[in-house]
Amino acid sequence: MQHSSIVQILKVNDSRSGIGKNGKAWTMQEAECILLDGDGAVSQVGVLDVPKDMIGLITPGNYTATFSLAAHYQTRKIESRLTALTRIPGKSERSVAPADKA
Repeated sequence: MQHSSIVQILKVNDSRSGIGKNGKAWTMQEAECILLDGDGAVSQVGVLDVPKDMIGLITPGNYTATFSLAAHYQTRKIESRLTALTRIPGKSERSVAPADKA
């Protein structure tokens, strides 16, 4: 089951990487976000974990974010995971229809 939400990404933090206790390499990135309700009002503010396949590809802006549920590989706790981002064009990005010529 998937769920969609509107998010405004304010800032994408630099990615971080290292070597875990088990010797396995890891990389992570987070984005500072606002969750918007159906009317576009601020619902919540928080940090979104960027999926590994999206690290370095996300930029600030408004998006429709799609999430699914999955068990965390270490804790087995069920968590929502970002699966897709679809950019919502800003006013300057929207195409404007040409004016009628009389």
